[in-house]
Amino acid sequence: MTLPGQFPPLEPVLIPYPASVRVRPYTDAQTQAFLADNADLDDTLLLWDRKSGYPGMLEAVVRPMVQLQAQIWEAVFDNRIGRYRYIKSGRFVSAANLRMGVLRVSTAQEQVMASLTQSLIDGEITQRQWYLQMRKAMKDQYRSSWLASIGGRENYTRSEVSKFGWSVRDQYRWLDNFFIQLQTGEQALNGFAVRRARMYARAGNGIYQNNLLRMALEHGMTEGRRILGENDNHCHDSSRPGCIELAKKGWIPIRELTPIGSATCLSNDLCRYEFRR
Repeated sequence: MTLPGQFPPLEPVLIPYPASVRVRPYTDAQTQAFLADNADLDDTLLLWDRKSGYPGMLEAVVRPMVQLQAQIWEAVFDNRIGRYRYIKSGRFVSAANLRMGVLRVSTAQEQVMASLTQSLIDGEITQRQWYLQMRKAMKDQYRSSWLASIGGRENYTRSEVSKFGWSVRDQYRWLDNFFIQLQTGEQALNGFAVRRARMYARAGNGIYQNNLLRMALEHGMTEGRRILGENDNHCHDSSRPGCIELAKKGWIPIRELTPIGSATCLSNDLCRYEFRR
């Protein structure tokens, strides 16, 4: 299946840069420092609260239910089983509902990134402004997906911050190549550039699902399966595994699961995982 706007193959950028590249992208070290900076964490929480449909979820208290009698939180995250629970009813927050929140945030940021690129095409912002604002939009979205998968900000330890940065670094390398190609003219300022920008927001599902996979391993799950997403154009095997063939495998050892986003459809992948012991 051929998709418009797929990420180009990741290739190292040659140094020195072409003369037309006047603004160099961030280095990997600068990007890691940018992603580790939590001074803007409230921006991420605000994005989730406004767009997910589940405001306050990422600020869930991480304590057993018995300790919450006097608290006024809507949700709690139980680290023993890795699940959110509504405080008033005691019911678990369904995986489907939480995933829907992640997808709503992704959809909202997809519009933001498309709008930014259209503003660049229209001459309303510079390439550097576009690059910096894309980086920030990606950070807030990806971090919200990560927080949703681990139980919110109380579980966002220094270790998790580091893991988050390493997990999403390739997305920023792709953006760097995009930025360079805009400067050299290899990427034209047209509708394809808008479609390409949208792809970065669609990576949110993969970030969320793949971190759930890590959490499932930590909670002792031994088997997993891929469930096809809601889109009707699932990919088949080509140079990469296809979603349809991967889903047909059914339950397999959890360590043999192909990461979401590594199939032929790349960041268009809306599949999800299910786990069991």
